[in-house]
Amino acid sequence: MGTVKILTMLFVALLPISATAQGTSSALIPEKASTNFVALAKKALAGDIRSQLRLGIAFEFGQSVDKNLEEAMHWYRLAADRGDPIAQTNLGYFYEIGANGSANPGEAAKWYFRAAVSGFVRAQFNLGTLYLRGVGVERNEEVAAHWISEAADAGCPAAMVALGDLYATGVGVPRDQQKALKLIQRAAEKDDPRLCTRYGKRMN
Repeated sequence: MGTVKILTMLFVALLPISATAQGTSSALIPEKASTNFVALAKKALAGDIRSQLRLGIAFEFGQSVDKNLEEAMHWYRLAADRGDPIAQTNLGYFYEIGANGSANPGEAAKWYFRAAVSGFVRAQFNLGTLYLRGVGVERNEEVAAHWISEAADAGCPAAMVALGDLYATGVGVPRDQQKALKLIQRAAEKDDPRLCTRYGKRMN
């Protein structure tokens, strides 16, 4: 594998992973909304957590409705407050990148942590990168390595590449070039971002 390709993979690996894999507002149900969307909105309004998450995704990506990040954030928060790890991670990502205003990495870290302890791999990886960069939290290489390792153990290719880089440089873990190479090779073999949206080990 060429040096440029490896460096590109390492750079990409340290970027947070977005949601892609996956009070009532007047904008909620458009006049020409599909029957399925209307049914979904009614379930969400009735308090169904899964429907609240799906409605957030619909507004984020403009699925059967106009894209509206403010509405997406609203529905993610409702589901996140009730403990849905995917909604917590999506909400954290919104805060990290400032999707609906100024970025708030501290708030992002809070939501990532809640989802990470539930074993949601994407949250574990994103939280690890915050600790590695010292963004929203105090920089802590050992804590970063812990969360990135959890995501890598669950099969997330991006986390494997990032963990490989940590072993190659001895950041947060003992330097181990052989382990670094194996991790990067495993990541190249998997190369499926959907593996980062599964559940890994739940923290007690």
